[in-house]
Amino acid sequence: MGRSSHSPVRAIARNSGHQALEGAGYPPARLDPTPARRHTLLRVPWEHEQLVKFAAGALVTFSAAADAEQAVRGADALEELELHPLLAAALEARGFGVFRERPYPGPVGRRARHSERDRCDLVLTPGPLLRPVDPMAILRSQDAAAGTLFAGVCADDLPTGCPLGECLWLEVKVVGQYDYREGVPGPNRSYSSQLTSAFAADLAKLRSDAAIEFGAALVVVFSAEQGVAEHDVPIALHRCLDRGLSFGSPVRDGFEITDRIGNRWCSVWCVPITRTAV
Repeated sequence: MGRSSHSPVRAIARNSGHQALEGAGYPPARLDPTPARRHTLLRVPWEHEQLVKFAAGALVTFSAAADAEQAVRGADALEELELHPLLAAALEARGFGVFRERPYPGPVGRRARHSERDRCDLVLTPGPLLRPVDPMAILRSQDAAAGTLFAGVCADDLPTGCPLGECLWLEVKVVGQYDYREGVPGPNRSYSSQLTSAFAADLAKLRSDAAIEFGAALVVVFSAEQGVAEHDVPIALHRCLDRGLSFGSPVRDGFEITDRIGNRWCSVWCVPITRTAV
């Protein structure tokens, strides 16, 4: 089974977790003082090439199992929500903390209810026991202590965990040149527009939250052959640039899959956000 991979792209952490929070207008969270916590700081910055390899590896394993079972449907039949646990399990096995449907930090100064906040598909931390700090929880702790005898010592009781500046926020999409509509396989007539919107919508969503320093759109593309994705994804990303969305260097990995509905190639693309204009 053929695979392709490309040179590594590292996301350089220029600010600490405290600076990322303060720059977004939030009070800083307390760092977890445990030795395990301090050790995992060595795992930042994030390496997007490794992330893509782990994600592609999970899909390779799934595809091989489907082939071994002679399953009618393969990896290209997976819906987006079905991909989440598959990717989460693969990343957890590599030693990352993985948190699904994690609320976005949200607007500064507004105590949004839990149900009102946008969710991110997957949030990664450098270690399995490190839960991302929730700035809203910090604000609520301060609100609860305000006007009481505990107001002066509130900082000692702030939630601990992984600062936002060390988390990687991932939005996941899947797009197929051939897909299933109401259970029937065939050419995806919306393939081109879906490919563009998959990147554009998630890059815009991630960039809109100033507290997020590391974020990326992770898009799984199924196509008739490798060359189709290699041609179409850059076009979709150029359309994102035309919409004023800046991003870092894309990385990808890919492999052959058994042709069940017209797709013979699966590629995983990771496009990180950047806060600087291109």
